[in-house]
Amino acid sequence: MTEETASAIAAPLQWTKAINASYFINSAAISGDGSRVVAGTFFHSYGDDARMVGSLANSGTFGTYCFDRTGNQLWADTFDGFEGVYWTAISADGSIAASGGWFSQQPTYQGFVRAYSAADGAMLLNYNPPDRVNTVVLSADGQTLVAAADNVYLFQQQNGAFSATPAIYQLGANNTAQSVSVSADGQWIVAADYNGKVYLIENNNGQIGSVYTWSSPVAKTLHSVAMAAGGEWFTVGGNDSHVYLFSVAAMIANQQPTGNYQLNTGGSIYGVAISADGTYLSALGNSGETGVVYALQNNGGVPAQLWRQTTLRNPNLTSLDAAGKYVSVADGHPDGTPGNFYLFDRLSGNQLWVYNTDNMSWAMQISADASGIIAGSDTGSVYYFTPQ
Repeated sequence: MTEETASAIAAPLQWTKAINASYFINSAAISGDGSRVVAGTFFHSYGDDARMVGSLANSGTFGTYCFDRTGNQLWADTFDGFEGVYWTAISADGSIAASGGWFSQQPTYQGFVRAYSAADGAMLLNYNPPDRVNTVVLSADGQTLVAAADNVYLFQQQNGAFSATPAIYQLGANNTAQSVSVSADGQWIVAADYNGKVYLIENNNGQIGSVYTWSSPVAKTLHSVAMAAGGEWFTVGGNDSHVYLFSVAAMIANQQPTGNYQLNTGGSIYGVAISADGTYLSALGNSGETGVVYALQNNGGVPAQLWRQTTLRNPNLTSLDAAGKYVSVADGHPDGTPGNFYLFDRLSGNQLWVYNTDNMSWAMQISADASGIIAGSDTGSVYYFTPQ
């Protein structure tokens, strides 16, 4: 299919919550059945040097917030810190929530990883790595928590509690893990770094097992990874405009992707997603001030285009439900300009609806069962939609 888009109906917004209009919502996550969602507040004064010693421009009171399907706030964890929550996660079964980000700058430079009981917000983990945390992910049952920062950090529940000391896979100096994903059973972790390297890491009951690596041929930053819940496939996107598809079995055997697809936008790929069985993928390409969302199919390990559609602004994140029925996209750039949330039908490529916001929008995730969608914007609000 080409870029022809069907007329969109009004977005089926169920509720919206203004958490803090002075801050941004950089990440939001939803449980597999759509019954619980989490979001975090973040702030960065764009154009300022946020790492200047003594700079207070990005300091504030930030938090992780949990809501039920009807918009009732279940709990919140707030703290005084620097820039705040970069990423949130919730387990598929809705039992465990997590967040990560930036806690303090120089002279005590620290990120944070926190885990909670999603039912009541009881804190189960509070760990401070020596760098900002870019991404956190959870296995389906919440027993495995992985964070991407200066290294890859693995936390495993033992006897109902996370170990206070993580297993760490070290990336080396002058490097950071940009994105991380995990299989539903927690056995396999995939991470991608600033220097264009991919890591497939075996979780050996909370310890780092075998590690298999591959480097992008152009050694450019890889921004996004997504592992299929079934643990057999994963996909990677970055600054070289290629979507790479990997089979876990092939990565173990020869440390190579099974195939790739080059987006014709020529820009960076900030978001990729994959269905639970690895059959369908989505990827986002930036093109000037606009962008394109691609739906791809896994044809024997080679990604093939199903359709592509344009977005009004630079696209940031995408997601698929477990079956790959829907494709979501959040767009907007730069800060201070409008953003949008989109939902597309994966089969036809038709745009089902679009919802406009007054500021750029980064976060949007569909529940595994496709019953709910959580989204967040730099308006400081979260939004809960149903697909139709």
